Amino acid sequence: MKNVIVIITDCSDIAYAEIRATILKHSDYDVHIEPVVAVKPFSIINGNFVLRLMAESYPEGTIFSVILNPMQIRPERLIGRTKKGNFLFMGANTGVFTWLLRDFGIDELYEYNDPGFIPFGGKFVHAPAIAKIVMGSQLSKLGQVFLKEKLLQLDIEDGTIVHVDNFGLAKFVGKLDANDGDIFQICVNDKIIEAVYTERMMSKPDNTWVVYSGSSLGLPELGRVRSNGAYELYLKEGDKITYKKLF
Repeated sequence: MKNVIVIITDCSDIAYAEIRATILKHSDYDVHIEPVVAVKPFSIINGNFVLRLMAESYPEGTIFSVILNPMQIRPERLIGRTKKGNFLFMGANTGVFTWLLRDFGIDELYEYNDPGFIPFGGKFVHAPAIAKIVMGSQLSKLGQVFLKEKLLQLDIEDGTIVHVDNFGLAKFVGKLDANDGDIFQICVNDKIIEAVYTERMMSKPDNTWVVYSGSSLGLPELGRVRSNGAYELYLKEGDKITYKKLF
C-alpha cells in the first residue's frame, strides 16, 4: 500500500469523516486513509496501547495521526519519525507516544509550527499537516526541533488495564507465570474473584472467570466466558488489577 494514513482518535463520529475529508482535500487521491481506529474517549492510556498495537501490524513508512487530547493546558503539537519501522507520527504532547517511542525509538522529532488555538484542531491543524507530510514535505520544514527530554511520559504500571473490548475482555499490563488450570485471585475495583488460567478461554463453560495470554503484544487478559465481565466489574482503561496465583 502507498501513503497509508492511520488516524487514531476518540473523534470517531462524524468528526472522523471531517478529518479524513480534509486530508483528501489537501492531498492527491493516491492517498490511502484507513478506517478510524477508535480510542476510548479522553484515555491517554488506551491511546498508548492502540498506537503501539497498530505499529505492530502496519508496514514500514505508515503515517500515524493521533488526535486525542483531554488536557486542560494546551500541549505542543509534535511531528516525528521512528528509528525502527520508519513510522511518521503526529499528535499532541500528552504522553500518548510513550509506548511507541520506547519500543521503536526516535529518529526525528519536531514541534509543529503552532498557528495558535483553533477549535477542532484535529481538522483544521492536524489534517492539513498530515496532508503535507504524505505529499512529501520534510518534517524539518514544518516545525522546530523538539528535545526528547520534553516529551511527556506515561508510566503504565503492572496490572493497569489498557483496553477493554466489546466482549468485555480486559487487556492489562503484566506477565502471568502459569499453567493451564492454575487458579488466580484477582482484585479490582474493591472486588475479589477467582479466575482459572487457560490457553483457550472459549473452551471453558459459560460465565467462568478466566485469565489467559491474549493476542495483543503478549498482554494477559481477564474476562468471563461468553459474558461481559468488564460490565459486571465496572472495568475501564486505567483501572488497576492485582493478582496472585493461589494454586
